[in-house]
Amino acid sequence: MRNSELATVLRAANPWWSRRRRASWVLDDAELVARARHEWAPATATARTVLATVPAGARTGTVTLLVGPRGVGKTTAVKDVVAYVVADPATDPRRVVLLPVQRTLEDGTLAALDSADLATVVRTPTRTGAPACDGRRVLVIDEVGATPGWPGVLADARRRGDQVLATTSVLDLADLGALEAACPAGTVAVRRLNPSSMSELLIARPDADVDVVRAEFLRHGGLPRAVAEHRDLGDVGGEFVSRLAQGMHRDVCRGSDECPLDVLLAAVCATTGRFVEPEPLARMLGRSTADVGLLLERLEQAQVLDPRRGLVDPLLHRLPSLLAPERHAPPSVQHIATFSH
Repeated sequence: MRNSELATVLRAANPWWSRRRRASWVLDDAELVARARHEWAPATATARTVLATVPAGARTGTVTLLVGPRGVGKTTAVKDVVAYVVADPATDPRRVVLLPVQRTLEDGTLAALDSADLATVVRTPTRTGAPACDGRRVLVIDEVGATPGWPGVLADARRRGDQVLATTSVLDLADLGALEAACPAGTVAVRRLNPSSMSELLIARPDADVDVVRAEFLRHGGLPRAVAEHRDLGDVGGEFVSRLAQGMHRDVCRGSDECPLDVLLAAVCATTGRFVEPEPLARMLGRSTADVGLLLERLEQAQVLDPRRGLVDPLLHRLPSLLAPERHAPPSVQHIATFSH
């Protein structure tokens, strides 16, 4: 991308750089508005607790990774941090730079910055529209794992003294090792957001009937917005399902049409026994065992799959039937109860 195009992305993502928008941006931010419409308060409290140490004073020269599956609320959580930091009168809002590595294009598809674009924005921000400021920056990078080579870019930002907060749905252990190897001990922290379990839903509703909570959990799962939409709408809305699937397709299939997500997840459900094995999955998909092994590895890196238990959230078992009901029948309650957390 040209620097002018990157500048457009940055200006749209950082409305608090404008004096008139410093306080009001939270009222029309897409993620914050969506949460306000369907919020499950315990999950919001958990996310704030996970990131509680990030805005507490200057932590220059550090990197915090927030890791979790699509739809668990990572973007909203880091925007809460941004809102907290920018609201402090002592903070120069120009120091706070939010970079969305992924964005939705006009045709509805997801696009990601390439490694050169990421490096340009992070290493020379003023060339791409970020205002000049005194002091170190608070650099917030959303879905950094979508771009190859990101550990080196984050390590460079830390070396210059920036405080880096990055989210990712995909965490390759080799990438984490490269980041930690490039940073001094104690400067890299990993925080995780996970879907809520049934026990957490029960704790949040101590007066509810256990069987009712169990039935609801096996239908909507533990992703915060899914929990809230089921409460408010009676089920999970199509907008959330579509966004969840689109992000997962990008993470696991790298956007390839040769890897339909609904077919892959349905095949995982159909072949999972005591463990998730590549051979029966390869036979069902008509692909090589090596190809399927790579897909399973990507599912695990995307926090979607536990090789010992199957898909990590009940809603993911239902996703194929929600995306393509003409091709996939909903899985049984017994199947979901057996092969999800």
